[in-house]
Amino acid sequence: MIVVVATRDEVMAVQSRLDDLGVGAVRVVEPSADRRLLLAPVQGESAAEHLAATLRAEGRIAVTRPDDGPRLEGWMRHTLPITFGDRLSVCFAWCEHDRSALPGLIELGLGGFGNGGHVTTRLLIEQLMARIRGGELVLDVGCGSGVLALSAVRLGASLVVAVDNHADAVEATRRNAVLNGMDDRIGATIAALEQIEGTYDAVVANVGRAAIVELAPQLIRLLSPNGWLAVSGFSPSVCSLVAEFLLPLEELERHVSGEWSALVLGRVDRRAQEPT
Repeated sequence: MIVVVATRDEVMAVQSRLDDLGVGAVRVVEPSADRRLLLAPVQGESAAEHLAATLRAEGRIAVTRPDDGPRLEGWMRHTLPITFGDRLSVCFAWCEHDRSALPGLIELGLGGFGNGGHVTTRLLIEQLMARIRGGELVLDVGCGSGVLALSAVRLGASLVVAVDNHADAVEATRRNAVLNGMDDRIGATIAALEQIEGTYDAVVANVGRAAIVELAPQLIRLLSPNGWLAVSGFSPSVCSLVAEFLLPLEELERHVSGEWSALVLGRVDRRAQEPT
C-alpha cells in the first residue's frame, strides 16, 4: 500500500493521477481539517515503492505502508504525533492519527534528520517554549529536518536562519517550511557559520560535543549581547567542559534527561549585579 499526502483541494487531482497509474479502490483519510491522505493498495513491496517514487518525482509526498498485521501496528506507533506540553506538536505529514485538536501542529515531510522524538531535540524545544517571547531572530545550527526552526516560528519567532553542512538537510528544511506555510520566515542554507553575518536573539545547536567545540567561536560571535544560546547532543558528564569552550558566555541553566543534556548560556553583565 502507498500513502499520498494531499490537501482537501488536491484530492481529486491526486485521485485522477492514481487512476492514470492504474491504482483503484483508494481510501481517503481525513486526519485534520485540511489534510487528506489517499491510501492506495498496491500488490508487492517493490511495485509500491516504484509507484511512490514516481509520485515523489512529481513533487508529491508519497510513502509505502504495511497493509496489516504487526508491521502495520508498528507503523502506527512510529507515526504517532509527538506533543510538547499544550503549545506544540509534531507529526509526519502521512500520519493517519487524528490531529485536529493538536496544539501548534508542525508537519514533517520526507528527508532530513530528526522528527522531534530524540531527547536532545526535545530538550531544545523545551527551551524554545520557555524562552521565545515573540519577534525573535533565531539561528538553528545543524537544522536536520528543520524541526527546531519550525518550532521557533510556531512559537512566535519572526525569522529563523537554518544552517547545516548536509545538502539533504537544507533541502528538507526548505520543503518543510513550505509544507507548514513558513517559507517566508525560514531561510535554510548550507553556508559555513563563518559566512553568516549579524547576531541572533537565540541560537540553538543540537550537533554534539565535538561540533560545538569546533564551532564555539562562531556560536559566540553570532549571539546578540542579550541573547541566549542552547546547545545539546552530549552527555551530562561533559557539560562543564562544553561550557568552558563557550566562554565568555556563562552557563545559565543545565538540563539533563537520562544520558543526554543541554546547556543554556548567555552574557552576564556583572556591573548590573554589583550593589549600588
